[in-house]
Amino acid sequence: MSDVDYSQMRSIADEPHWNTFVQSVGGELVSPLIKRQGVQNADYLFRSAKVIAELKVLETEFAHSKEMLAKVDALIAKYPGIDPDDPTQPLRRELLLELKKPLQRIINKANRQIKETKAELGLHDYRGVLICVNDNFRGAPPGLVRGLIGHILAGTSYKSITAVIYQTNHYVELVELPYAALLWAPMYSDEAGSDLVEFINDLGRRWRAYAERLEGPYDFSEERPHVRLEEATVVSGVLRNKRFQG
Repeated sequence: MSDVDYSQMRSIADEPHWNTFVQSVGGELVSPLIKRQGVQNADYLFRSAKVIAELKVLETEFAHSKEMLAKVDALIAKYPGIDPDDPTQPLRRELLLELKKPLQRIINKANRQIKETKAELGLHDYRGVLICVNDNFRGAPPGLVRGLIGHILAGTSYKSITAVIYQTNHYVELVELPYAALLWAPMYSDEAGSDLVEFINDLGRRWRAYAERLEGPYDFSEERPHVRLEEATVVSGVLRNKRFQG
């Protein structure tokens, strides 16, 4: 990395920008389409792809539980120098316990919103996509948070969510890249077809182009089928947390 402190920088992945972006690429906001009171609706509709999407911003959602954030920070401090992604260490198990409940509440709500939107608009064959933006929730590494979301969704209670886009609005460090990076890391259920995968990949390309128009061109931009998220960390300063293994 250069001498720029990417730990102090954030991108534009927030609700206002997502609202603008979705409409710029042919999607619709769901709220104006809902006429009946009391419906817990999802956020976005992509008719051409038969997709209903719900945006959840982790930092915003987690802010309702400052006690939980303090617990996560205390656990990191309790086990200094321990890798939070090491499954043999008690730190990982304790972090999972603290993070699971608030994440599960967020996913429960998203599943319900997608389900009610399908029913209200008669779009029963549409696929549900959860857009999960980590907006500066830096207390746990990206692989841990994304992995826990996948673990929760592997349960039987989330039939309305076919795919998840895990996106970071703060910079992370990947051991295989020398650059600070913003993640767009999808996950799919077994029911997701190749057309949904291509839709989400294309949406990611369009998001990158949209962000670069607003923020300026990135120093590095690349699509990779796999990244070593289990070794990824949140950028914490000018220096790398782990040695670049290029």
